[in-house]
Amino acid sequence: MSKVVGRMCVAFFVFALSVTAAAAAGIDLKSIQSAGLTKDQAKEVLVLALKHDKYNLSKRGVFIDGDLKDANGNPAHPGYYDFSLGYDSPKSGATEYMGLFSVSVLTGDVWETNTCKRLGSRALKRLQTVISHKTTKTFADEKDARRGLGCTDE
Repeated sequence: MSKVVGRMCVAFFVFALSVTAAAAAGIDLKSIQSAGLTKDQAKEVLVLALKHDKYNLSKRGVFIDGDLKDANGNPAHPGYYDFSLGYDSPKSGATEYMGLFSVSVLTGDVWETNTCKRLGSRALKRLQTVISHKTTKTFADEKDARRGLGCTDE
């Protein structure tokens, strides 16, 4: 009897996280496959991460460019979608890049790859828990892929 109650509690917990995370990110969590995030889903994860990390994405001229590829058209970091965050200044006529970000396909982990800073608001962590549940992959499972980013474990 206690195993059944425990399983029901876990199922409710995952459902509650799903509803909260989906509302926060605008992602249809039912559409996340066991193979991981699509490029569009990864971009939504990035938007959530940046908003909670105090980036003003609604400022005129701010844009997210991606999915970035290498010279041969391959992903620069296998297992991640890469995006740049930029700002087109209407006054100076110049583009300023504010960061290069990588989003894990399997866990939704978000890294600013130039500084190896891992973004991690509470809302993002809730969403990552749901993504990891869908893919059955964890932060620890991605140790080798993170090395490809040039970032070490925390």
